Amino acid sequence: MSGTSANPFRFSTIAHRDHHYLSPLSPSKAQQLLDSLGDGLTAHDVVLDAGCGKAALLRELLERCPARGVGVDINAAFLDRARLEWRGADDRLQLFDCPLLEHPREAEAYAAVLCVGSVHAFGSFDACLRTCFDWLKPGGRLLVADGYWKQPPSSGYLEAIDGTLDEFATHADNAERARTCGYVVLRTTTSNDDEWDDYEGKYCNAMMRYLADHPDDPEAEAFSVRMQKWHMAYLKWGRATLGFGYYLLMKP
Repeated sequence: MSGTSANPFRFSTIAHRDHHYLSPLSPSKAQQLLDSLGDGLTAHDVVLDAGCGKAALLRELLERCPARGVGVDINAAFLDRARLEWRGADDRLQLFDCPLLEHPREAEAYAAVLCVGSVHAFGSFDACLRTCFDWLKPGGRLLVADGYWKQPPSSGYLEAIDGTLDEFATHADNAERARTCGYVVLRTTTSNDDEWDDYEGKYCNAMMRYLADHPDDPEAEAFSVRMQKWHMAYLKWGRATLGFGYYLLMKP
């Protein structure tokens, strides 16, 4: 039996229930990026996590520096998880359930912005770069992460993921777009195959275990078909085609 959920985030919430980071990112790589992003942040600084999900990166950043954090997402379930797992002082972390461009911004410019896998919250990768450049103070840093093509995608893969060729550029093109926007590129890195396998494996496993435990879910059939199609596309094409790049940038 199939159906249409009134909650557009339900599939993603279930499939990501075992993920700490909502991207193909290992703890060791996350810590390296956070070390670079958080260097020099003070108690007077505010960090924005745009499309924060469970705000894992933001929470870990606040654990290593005295800055305050603002997380914004439109998935209330992810934000509830973030609140449950936050162990710091309440006044250091604010989480808003609203569209990113509608969140109550600080009077002062942000000292740093995180946008990992959430450029769609701005509208596009380039829109993310432009808006964050305006929101950052001079010397502020942006850690943005998004997909890129390792190789030109096949028509079969694009059809399977309902994607388009111009949806992503190359890893080098992403860095160049940041330079063109006015940023200084401080460092870049990419997700490796192990990180991708861990992310996609947990994604599929969480959904299929949920469906096994809830066979009477009205969306079970539709969710099963969707997940199996997605995972097979990853194995057949995606693993060799779609990359995920991290770009640490500074506003001069």
